[in-house]
Amino acid sequence: MTFPRKIGLLLILVALSAAIGHECGLALPSLRWFYSFSSAGDGSLDESRLIGHVLTGSLALIGLLMMLFGGDFRWNPLTLRKLGRFRAITRGYRSFVILIVMVVISLLDQALVGKQALAVRYEGKWFFPAFVQQRIDASTFGGASQSNPDYRQLQKKFAKDGGANRVWMPLVPFDPTFDTDNLQYRVLPVSEGLVNDHKGREPFSGIAYVLDPNDPLVKFQKATFRKGKRSGRIEIYDGKGETVVVEQWLEGSRLSRRVFSAESPTDAPALESSVWTELLYPPAPPSAASRHFLGTDSRGWDVAAQLYGGFQVTLKAAVIYILLTYLIGIATGCSMGYFSGKYDLIGQRFVEVLSNVPFLYLVMIISSNIGQERITLLVILLVICAFSWINVSGYLRSQTYREKAREYVAAARVLGAGTGSIVFRHILPNSISTIVTLVPFSVVGIATSLTALDFLGFGLPAQYPSWGRLLNDGTANLEAIWIVSSVFGMMVLTLLLVTFVGEAIREAFDPKKFTYYR
Repeated sequence: MTFPRKIGLLLILVALSAAIGHECGLALPSLRWFYSFSSAGDGSLDESRLIGHVLTGSLALIGLLMMLFGGDFRWNPLTLRKLGRFRAITRGYRSFVILIVMVVISLLDQALVGKQALAVRYEGKWFFPAFVQQRIDASTFGGASQSNPDYRQLQKKFAKDGGANRVWMPLVPFDPTFDTDNLQYRVLPVSEGLVNDHKGREPFSGIAYVLDPNDPLVKFQKATFRKGKRSGRIEIYDGKGETVVVEQWLEGSRLSRRVFSAESPTDAPALESSVWTELLYPPAPPSAASRHFLGTDSRGWDVAAQLYGGFQVTLKAAVIYILLTYLIGIATGCSMGYFSGKYDLIGQRFVEVLSNVPFLYLVMIISSNIGQERITLLVILLVICAFSWINVSGYLRSQTYREKAREYVAAARVLGAGTGSIVFRHILPNSISTIVTLVPFSVVGIATSLTALDFLGFGLPAQYPSWGRLLNDGTANLEAIWIVSSVFGMMVLTLLLVTFVGEAIREAFDPKKFTYYR
């Protein structure tokens, strides 16, 4: 099977899997994106379903055409030589492999990052909330009806109760957006009668709590510590959060005790042996125990989940951007270069007008008139693509001017080849090196553009995870260094890898034998 037919078969399988999975009520990782657009909310053929079927149908049609007309495909020996040169460039080839691994990891989607449980075993029955479209009610697992279950708390509850009930969560059990974890805590170890910090290195100073082991939101006691000993005001609460006892301590010795209620549901001896914990409020530092591997931002959203979701959004934007930009740029550039004359003259004047339109001001005007809540990824990309095709068309125009003057084009005309055959079978394949070398740098451009717009507040709304918004939050909270360092490191890594791949491709497709990057 030839290479185009393999790609066509893959596209057909992807389209069928997405469509069949959606109709069967499944939410398959990454494939659910085809049906992720806003819908009417009724059970009929809503907007989400319609757009999803159009996308999957178009993908299947492209795959079918590649299957039908890709049988006589043969790799050009010159192209194989260029691919061999690309593989010989170690830095670019290894960067390409790392990028592929990152893309594969991003395709795991909710199987790796998300607050929906991967699997739940409850009273002998199995549930897979992360992979179904239908919402599972909390009453299914013994909770309050008409509410969404908190699978993170459910996992802790099942683990404490013992038995056969189990909850399996993703590696990062938080959604990229609108999943606030306001309450985090870490246990303070006790050594030689002193309460130490969470690392056990030195005595703890600050406020610590005794929490209900069944419900961390319920506080039993609040105490102030100085160098590992209770010192200051101590408050003991009942199950309703009311203060029942107030004590005064000094360097580990109780000075006074005042009881506000005759009924004390929590006795002091039990509290003495309880576990002291330190509460962390957002932005909270990284903690493996709380599964916030890169900490949280000022809203309590997990940083790792936002970086993961932002990378997924960047990939989707890059795919749509490349398709739209290069489709328009190649069509206009080839037509202006091939037909030239008045068509080229009018086209160049139109390009000059668009080139002088202030892009940032236009985005600001669109954002203020449409409204931030109605802006989508597709709207932003359409605005960007309305200007970015100009550079592509310029390269293809000059390349077409050069190629159409060569002897093989004249020979094709003499043999009776039409305009379409000359452009698509002769000129365009000989200009493919220009297109290939531009693609990686276009990916860098769209990634930085989206990040910059989100940083300035004119980009995507809050339901989209964004590197720019996270970077803005980090610069506003520089004391939480993990925010800025995480998003900056992720951006630098991604852009460097793409740049190294672009350099290697440019060298591999360069006709010169020895180049700078060699």
